[in-house]
Amino acid sequence: MKTLYRQYIVVTLAVIVISITMSMLLIGQIYKSQIRPDTDAKNYGVAQEVQQILKAMPKESADAYFQSIAKLGYQIGVIYPDGSLTSYGSEFKKTKLTPEMLDIVGTDDVYHGIRDYNGSSYFMNHFANDIRNTIGISFQLNDESYAFFIRQENATLFSEMHLLIVSFIIITALVILLTMILLARQLVRPLKQLQQATKQIALENYDIQLSIDRDDELGQLATQFQKMANRLAENDQIKKDFINNVSHDFQSPLLNIQGYANVLKDADNTEEERVQYLEIIEQETKRLSALTKQLLLLSSLDQKNLPVQKKTFSLDKQLKERLFAKRWKLDDKQMELVYELEPVEVFADEQLMEQVWDNLLSNAIRYSEDKGKIIVTCSKKDNQIFVTIKDKGIGIPEEALEKVKERFYRVDPSRSSQSSGLGLAIVTEIVNRHGGQFTIESELGKGTKVTVVLNIQ
Repeated sequence: MKTLYRQYIVVTLAVIVISITMSMLLIGQIYKSQIRPDTDAKNYGVAQEVQQILKAMPKESADAYFQSIAKLGYQIGVIYPDGSLTSYGSEFKKTKLTPEMLDIVGTDDVYHGIRDYNGSSYFMNHFANDIRNTIGISFQLNDESYAFFIRQENATLFSEMHLLIVSFIIITALVILLTMILLARQLVRPLKQLQQATKQIALENYDIQLSIDRDDELGQLATQFQKMANRLAENDQIKKDFINNVSHDFQSPLLNIQGYANVLKDADNTEEERVQYLEIIEQETKRLSALTKQLLLLSSLDQKNLPVQKKTFSLDKQLKERLFAKRWKLDDKQMELVYELEPVEVFADEQLMEQVWDNLLSNAIRYSEDKGKIIVTCSKKDNQIFVTIKDKGIGIPEEALEKVKERFYRVDPSRSSQSSGLGLAIVTEIVNRHGGQFTIESELGKGTKVTVVLNIQ
């Protein structure tokens, strides 16, 4: 498998190699077009000066003169009339003479070996220790024809400054390479953590703690990934709680129905007892039916792509209808109802909003004491509609105000038979789907006030 770390190092090395290669090619072109001709011209100037001095010099002094020039940092090769070659200074690594070099003896021709030498690639020719990489000129001593070939020694050409430059380039390349390796490790380490984290999530293990503390994009990715893992853990727990609660809420009425159905089989039951048992079975059946409807509604609301069938309708009229539908429950508990509904129209899903008012009113009645009071108001301000339902019931503890919007959450588990724990979750989903707000204010023992805010359009 090609790891990111390996790819990063390979790419880095490739970039360095390509950069050096391109630099060498560019330097080679500069050397060929500018430096090489200049070097040839400078050495030719030195050769001419040597030639002029040799013209006025006796033959027996020539050898000492060439040795003195060699000490100044030059390599010299002299062809004697008998065709032998004598070197002064550092030995040439390659001493093979070409016919072109031999042909200048006794002539005025000049051998431009530095300019025309092609022994190696481009600028490396500058340091080729080859007698062909020289400037050659003929000279006369006692009417005998000689020729000498001259160039600067590599030690002279490669000065301390050149050494510093080359060392600087090498050190820079090494520092860049080491830096890239360290940077690659820093880059890959958090990615490996994220890779391991994704494997754990794939195994449905959401208990993940990432130790990535960075201020860059990787740090932001790790933060968002951690939030995602935490959210998945919460959703997983909610799913498990949901299954447990649904199982419990279905099991309880089913057991009651089964139990009283078995009791009805007893022939010794009186007519009054049979009626009583049938009423209990009917109540439990209605409870199951209501729970099923709420689950189906909540399931449909979970489908975010499910369209909301909005239309314009009279909201105050809908509230009045819901209030009158609950009248028998209010009378049964001898409760007082006060309402003040301002005529207003809203653009919303009529059936869903009916479910909202039904759930909120049912809660207000269910958790109010006998002979209590419920106040319902509807008003509009600017482009918003405010609907409030206030009761003087048992209230909700402060720490449970937000939790009551969660599915199957019940403030008092002992009163679970009165509610499925889905009503406020359904209200929250419907109001959110309409782009509204749903808030709850409550004080334990003094009552609860719920407010739904909707946009008119």
